Amino acid sequence: MNHSGSVLLIFGLIAIFAGLAFGFKYKKINSSIVRKILGVILAAVTLVRYMYETEANRGTIATDGNYHFLQGLNMFSPFGDDVLSTVISLLLTWFSFTAILAIVLDQFFEYKTLRHLTNFFALPVLILDIIFFGRYATGIIGTDVFTDFELRLPLLCLEIGIGIGLVASRFIEEGKFPIPTKSETKSLLFALPFAILTIIPTYIPLAFFGEIPGLTVIDDFNYLHRIVLYFSIIVPFVIFHALKDKPQDVKRFVMIFMSLGLMWTYMREYTFADVPTPWNWPLHLCNTAQFIIPICLVFKVDKLFNFTLFINVLGAFLAMIMPNFTNTPLSNEAVHFWINHYPAFFMPLLLVALKIFERPKFKSWLYSQIAFYIYFFGMIFANSYFTAIGHHTDFFFLNSDFIVDKLGKWAEKTRDLVLPITVGDVTLEFYPVYQSLFFLVYIVASLGMWFLYAILFKSWDSAEDRRLKERDYKRMKKELTEFLGGRNINEPITGDNSPSLVLKHFKKKYGKNTHYSVNDVSFEVKGGEVFGFLGPNGAGKSTIIKSVVGIQTITEGNIEVCGYDVDRQSIQAKHNLGFVPDHYALYENLTGREYINYIADLYSVSQEERDERIEGYVDAFQLTGSFDNQMKTYSHGMKQKIAIMAALVHDPKVWILDEPLTGLDPNSIFEVKECMKAHAAKGNIVFFSSHIIDVVEKICDRIAIIKKGKLRACVTLKELEERGIDLESFYLSIIENEDPDYVDISLKGEVEEVNE
Repeated sequence: MNHSGSVLLIFGLIAIFAGLAFGFKYKKINSSIVRKILGVILAAVTLVRYMYETEANRGTIATDGNYHFLQGLNMFSPFGDDVLSTVISLLLTWFSFTAILAIVLDQFFEYKTLRHLTNFFALPVLILDIIFFGRYATGIIGTDVFTDFELRLPLLCLEIGIGIGLVASRFIEEGKFPIPTKSETKSLLFALPFAILTIIPTYIPLAFFGEIPGLTVIDDFNYLHRIVLYFSIIVPFVIFHALKDKPQDVKRFVMIFMSLGLMWTYMREYTFADVPTPWNWPLHLCNTAQFIIPICLVFKVDKLFNFTLFINVLGAFLAMIMPNFTNTPLSNEAVHFWINHYPAFFMPLLLVALKIFERPKFKSWLYSQIAFYIYFFGMIFANSYFTAIGHHTDFFFLNSDFIVDKLGKWAEKTRDLVLPITVGDVTLEFYPVYQSLFFLVYIVASLGMWFLYAILFKSWDSAEDRRLKERDYKRMKKELTEFLGGRNINEPITGDNSPSLVLKHFKKKYGKNTHYSVNDVSFEVKGGEVFGFLGPNGAGKSTIIKSVVGIQTITEGNIEVCGYDVDRQSIQAKHNLGFVPDHYALYENLTGREYINYIADLYSVSQEERDERIEGYVDAFQLTGSFDNQMKTYSHGMKQKIAIMAALVHDPKVWILDEPLTGLDPNSIFEVKECMKAHAAKGNIVFFSSHIIDVVEKICDRIAIIKKGKLRACVTLKELEERGIDLESFYLSIIENEDPDYVDISLKGEVEEVNE
């Protein structure tokens, strides 16, 4: 297969995809399913080509050579001294892996940044692969790429053809080439270096920078080792701060991209030739993390994640402080070591910090120990068996003195006791003392990890709470500034702080419900009115009242109290409110006088004003003999009167009561009604909900009726009298009407007035 034949194969594949795209466009083929299938095929083709290499035919771009293009030195490369060809081949090899991964994931995830990454990075890279196909293929396969048949060549053509076809076919299907907005361009420019660095081949640092003078081997906590460890702590924080405010699905996708890219880079050391030789498999503890993390992310396997969080993290940390390589920092071996161990250390912690996986509980640690038990004793047997048949292995350092050599003579002696067990023709050797101590120490260390996590997460939560509060405060401050439009926060938005209560298109729903508990309610109450709020249980009365007084948030719409916006000027609005809830809660160890004075302090009521008001209400409510007793000795009616006094001690312009007469005796009901009339007579608003129609009819100037979250009527009692209708009959006619959209004609004028 020559150069021209390869290029023709690529263009043939692209033509096939053009035909598929027209099928997608005219809905004759389900594009979503086909694209996913082709994405899997592209990944499989690339994997086979990638893993097909062997040490014998991998003689391509620098792996162990001393070349770097900045110095222009020769290297073990098919291009010899041709620096330009080598650099082109290096970059295309590197960038093509990023391009293929982006294209594959683009078939499964719908993100604009990912789409732009495939359009403006992956597609140009694959086109450059065609333009420089000779150099690209030679760099990957070798100088005999077009003379001797090599399976990787047609696979390489398939990669490029399918990749370009998948990207270009979208343009045909959608009929346009998407141009990113300014913000999307910024996101792309931010994501691009991250995506490229995630899949950096292990030979790139040495190929580009060579051996930097003065760099020593990273070992024994020398200065370079310490710098690398310090840097390793910084990177996760940078990633966290870049993603912390992103949606959860975006966080998960970014971590999937990163974990797959790192796994891809790590797998460069393994080929299909290693498959039938299990003694060469990546079974070291930190090797397993390269596969466990992507599996947990892609398939959301929570219990398996416990293993990597407690076991892999600890193993990777120990490996990082005791590295087992002897080459210089930029060597292929050193880079591969850190790509293997460093992600195993920080990624599980980062996944928990980003809340992609839940915080571990103690039972999570127990699950991890079960998995560790299986892994540990499996590796002991594997080490013994493979070594016995002539292939020395040392998975998890259970079959060598690597660990004990660092701990002194006492540790080395633990390997002196050898327990041979003969099974057939094979003699398995175990080190019971060393391996038992290893197991117990690791169990204790992982338990220590649990306690450390508990402390770190507590500290992290405190810091995160502060951050979120500061963020919310800044956001609220910005929104409030825009809302006020230069006005002082203490200035009413209407310019008038006379008594008024206005609801404009108020809506409320709870949690993730799609159903609104209150839907599009608008009305206005003016000073001097006693306003009755009627409706059956569950109609939405308490929901509206709690939103007015600030106990609940507002989903949509606005509520204004005396010209102040309840949501944005909550303190100012509450200063004008007095509230008596349906279920009050008092500090019953206090006396009535102590409690009312405490409430007066909260509202900054002067001593002279509070004394005058308190004495007036004590006389009106006949509490003279018991006001200085502890409230726990009071009857229900007396406690209700104290709650009313607490709501009125600061003389609010809007007095709101939720079922205030429930459980009161006739004398107390009379006293409360007289108090309501007196408060409204001073030009204030009394707004109350009740089921007692007779009381509402006698004291209210106007009433509103709500049913199933919608306002059905809003009329004056005088209007009903003129229409010859008593309140009870009118109420029942509204409530019993089964038309979900029925409203009394009197409501239309009220809504129009509020909207104006």
